[in-house]
Amino acid sequence: MTNGQMKRAIFLDRDGTLNVDVGYLHTLDQLQLFPWTGDALRLLKRAGFALVVVTNQAGIARGMIDPGFVEIAHAEMRRRLQAGGADLDALYFCPHHPDGSVPALAIECRCRKPSPGMIEDAIADLGIDPARSWVIGDKWLDVRLGQAVGAKTILVRTGWGAQQEQARPPGQQVDAVCDNLIHAVSVILAPHNDFGAP
Repeated sequence: MTNGQMKRAIFLDRDGTLNVDVGYLHTLDQLQLFPWTGDALRLLKRAGFALVVVTNQAGIARGMIDPGFVEIAHAEMRRRLQAGGADLDALYFCPHHPDGSVPALAIECRCRKPSPGMIEDAIADLGIDPARSWVIGDKWLDVRLGQAVGAKTILVRTGWGAQQEQARPPGQQVDAVCDNLIHAVSVILAPHNDFGAP
């Protein structure tokens, strides 16, 4: 598959980027998408981007969340977004944490952000060109993830983003800092931005 045939993607953090960060999400009642999430994803989809969620779920390794619930929550998120015409192409989650209480998951892994394993899997599964893609999240680890795979990066100020912006590590680069996901979409799709073009 040549680069011209590979898809462009938006890799999206979950908690604090698509939905309100409630700490460890463990009931569907806590799943509150931001009011602009559906519109933002619909615009990106219409522009030809694959939409891929990549999320660390350390609560599984800590024994606080059942991995089956994460699958249920993602199915519900997908259902709500599909109803508004914003279909997700894939959702990946990392259940590991080196300080976890579940021995099999208390490991250093290749998938926990900012390690690139989840995006590498998506590239292989979906035929994505990372150089024509973006990573959007509310933490610097999301930005570092994007930089690790050669994607453009956006830090959003929702979730932990405003605090992260104030505590920017020395020398940390990012392509844009945006108020929220819909603002990020306006940056990505701006006419002067080559990365927004098909």
